[in-house]
Amino acid sequence: MKPKTSVPPVEEEDVSLLEDTGDRVVEKLSISVPTQPLLRPTGLGTFFGKWVRILLKDGSIVTGFLQKRLFDFVYLLTIVEIGAGYKLTADWCAIELGSIARAYPADAKVEQVPKS
Repeated sequence: MKPKTSVPPVEEEDVSLLEDTGDRVVEKLSISVPTQPLLRPTGLGTFFGKWVRILLKDGSIVTGFLQKRLFDFVYLLTIVEIGAGYKLTADWCAIELGSIARAYPADAKVEQVPKS
């Protein structure tokens, strides 16, 4: 059986045109791949591997060893959390970056100031 349509033979000039368009296709594909968004700087990088005191936006205070950051969370080891009427201790915790108001070194001094 013979095919009903015949394909004309490819000449050398046509091959060079095909190679050029192939390069363009690869280039277009490489440009259209989305890039991973960069992580926002938080200012906590100087505290990694150190004991920290973190003030949360809800008024709680977390003290612990700042281990690492993973996506939108920071991980602390050997933590103590003090809030309104409670004290929590744990081996580790993860805190969402959006809930952190301030970070201090763990040896920061805290004093009660009398109200005038």
